[in-house]
Amino acid sequence: MENQHGTKINTEKFTWIIESFSKNNTKKLQSKSFVIGGCRWRIVMEPIEKGVEHLSLCLKISGPIPEFGCSKFAYLELSLINQMDSEKSIVKETRYKFDSRYRIWSSSFIHLSDFYNPKQGYLINGHCIIAANVTVSDNAFEVTTKSQEDFGVVIPPSEGTTSPKQVHFEETKSPKPSLYPSIYDDGLKEVPLIHLSDVLDINSLGPEEAYFFPLLEEACLCHPSLIESQMKKSSKYILWAFTSLGQVLHFLKTTKAKNIDEEACENLECLWEEVKLFGFDLTWLEPYILSALDVKAYLEKAEKVKNLKEGVVDLEIEVRNLRTKLAFAEVEVDIARRDLEEIEKGFEERDIDAELGYEI
Repeated sequence: MENQHGTKINTEKFTWIIESFSKNNTKKLQSKSFVIGGCRWRIVMEPIEKGVEHLSLCLKISGPIPEFGCSKFAYLELSLINQMDSEKSIVKETRYKFDSRYRIWSSSFIHLSDFYNPKQGYLINGHCIIAANVTVSDNAFEVTTKSQEDFGVVIPPSEGTTSPKQVHFEETKSPKPSLYPSIYDDGLKEVPLIHLSDVLDINSLGPEEAYFFPLLEEACLCHPSLIESQMKKSSKYILWAFTSLGQVLHFLKTTKAKNIDEEACENLECLWEEVKLFGFDLTWLEPYILSALDVKAYLEKAEKVKNLKEGVVDLEIEVRNLRTKLAFAEVEVDIARRDLEEIEKGFEERDIDAELGYEI
């Protein structure tokens, strides 16, 4: 919709129901995407790994921003729904300016001990419900107290007037923001995570390296420590480091298990040993590397299993054929035995070695 000043405003309400949630799941979870303001959005539940004490949720732009250099101004509201008492639902809200560098807003919601306790009402029978209300515009806008209640009625800024609640969007300037938002601050906040493009100039990449960039971008959004570990390095060192990481990610992304041979294993081992030299925390990636390197042994064993199975099948066929022949032979024996009994009737054996002789 557009307001009286011609500012186009888009509003979306989205509910994400997570089923069969398990506390043993340490992987990142994300909702289906929904489109608003020309951008594709997702809700993300941060990985619940060892040492994490709070449940954190993110709202991110998962696809490209339509025009290079443009920004999206958003009023965001994320809610962790209490399924027993809606009044106890946890709601976090913020005003945020998204652009090519700052694509994620994140906040902690609840201590994990409370989240896992079904009596608290947030996780019941493995079901968790998260709701998102998003208002997006290409221009900054104001939000009134009433518009917060019905979420979607926004009043445009005008000169000489004030609104009950003004929302100001300001571009983040140096010093650069912290890579890790505090998970203990439950207040209203903006969390502009540093983007890969802040430390790696995409224009400096060759055709091959540029092909790795989307893979690196996705990895860095999920694991910001990748960028943090390189912040004090030179631009060339950063280029080499992320190129090395990109080669590993590209190998895993494009290589099929059936194509893993000795040469491919050696290539992956070399790439893996090289990327570890750059000081990345790759504990999240190591299990996939070990699994890939184990594929060759798996394929060799699978080939042996296949050959043995084929051998067993051949022997079983031969056994069935022999059993069939045995059955026919037993029938023939029975027929021959009956014929013998018929012929033996009235038959007397003679000594064929005795002389025929005669009497005088």
